[in-house]
Amino acid sequence: MSRPSQQPLLRTSAACVSISLVNALAFVLLDAAKEGKKVVLGMLATGGVFIGVIALGQLAHWAGSRRDKH
Repeated sequence: MSRPSQQPLLRTSAACVSISLVNALAFVLLDAAKEGKKVVLGMLATGGVFIGVIALGQLAHWAGSRRDKH
């Protein structure tokens, strides 16, 4: 019989804990990325509302000054 080229993979408790920590860290990072995306989209929506209000105010100011000239 020939010997295997590699030793069999031993699952120690330290290896299992290490794998569990890596999986937990990956889950937390993915969750943080989703939360970050939500925050960025919320900020963009808020900025869009501010731009819309400013544009509406400027349009009203322009229309009012145009009405006064005629």
